[in-house]
Amino acid sequence: MRYARSIANTAVILAAPVVWFWTNEAARGEVLKLANGGQIEGRLVEDANKDHYIIETSDGRISIAQSQVVNVESTSEDEQQYEALARTSPDTVEAHWKLAGWCRERKLRDEAQQHLTRILQLDPHHAEARALLGFKNKDGTWMTRDEVLAARGLVLYEGRHVAVQHVELFEREKEIKLSQADWADKLDRWRRALVGRREDRAAQALSDIRQVDDPQAAEPLVRLLEREADPELTRLWIETAARIDHPACIEALVRLSLFDDDEEVREQCLDILADSGRRGIVTPYIRELRSKENEIVNRAGTALGRLGTADAIGPLIDALSTKHTIQVGNGNPDQQGYTFSPDGGAFSFGGGPQIVTREIRNPAVLNALVQLAGGTSFDYDQDAWRAWLAAQARLHVVDVRRDE
Repeated sequence: MRYARSIANTAVILAAPVVWFWTNEAARGEVLKLANGGQIEGRLVEDANKDHYIIETSDGRISIAQSQVVNVESTSEDEQQYEALARTSPDTVEAHWKLAGWCRERKLRDEAQQHLTRILQLDPHHAEARALLGFKNKDGTWMTRDEVLAARGLVLYEGRHVAVQHVELFEREKEIKLSQADWADKLDRWRRALVGRREDRAAQALSDIRQVDDPQAAEPLVRLLEREADPELTRLWIETAARIDHPACIEALVRLSLFDDDEEVREQCLDILADSGRRGIVTPYIRELRSKENEIVNRAGTALGRLGTADAIGPLIDALSTKHTIQVGNGNPDQQGYTFSPDGGAFSFGGGPQIVTREIRNPAVLNALVQLAGGTSFDYDQDAWRAWLAAQARLHVVDVRRDE
């Protein structure tokens, strides 16, 4: 509910916040927000004195120094009409209910809520007012929406209701993001120092980098590593990633060991992974045994041989030879091209380059199999390898039974 104000004089207004009552005899046009926290409502009067505001209220005209006013707000026609209605409305449940409806139709939400609140002061059991104010009747007790949700174990957190136990998780996520942002800033600053002209700053940056092992630095470091163009700095970031126990660093090292164009970088990453002894890192290499690129298949085979896990033997057998689409011919469309199948049976005929699918043997995969088999070799004979693997499995079962 908007209230009227009794103003004795200007000095009172400027000395204390505004006091509100239920009646008001002046139709408003503007609201002057005062520096002391109060406000004056009325109609601004044109006046030649630019140092003061002249405002007409129910108590007459008041002059206010502009230095005492922090803001002037105009009121809408609906608000002015509301003031006229409110002045003549009795302080009863029925009158407030009618005014609340009038305000809601005109989207005067604050005014409507004040009338609904006054209704509950007069009649605490007014169900319609309770409902519009968001109360729920739970087991005979009126509760706000927040109270109902709190009874269900939910609390308001940044504009939405969540389980109490989730708040701690969200706060932890905030801390992690702040920490990661701090690490991103540090890493970028250190990198600039490394390539700068100040040798002392470069030496200090290098010393700081070589002490980094915080898991919160992992993701910013990986982003820096992925966009690094300097080979020397790339090796430094890889060394740093090797010290951090975080999945993001392990995944980055695996990707580099498979896909980086620099063989030294691939070897550095693979050495780190092989020495780490971490479980579960063979999965991405096994997946790449099915790569469309034959070179990646062989890189994955080499890695699996280095990692030395028996779980890779079956997938390696399947990848001894793999099918790949390749281009043959010299690329001159004016010349005839002949492409024969590996068994010499079918061929294609036409001008220019030809795209064919061929089955290609993978020597790195075979080398890995021989390593994991302890020197046993059946060359590229997949059937023989599978029979050997099955025999090894049966032998293992017998050994386990004997131990029992």
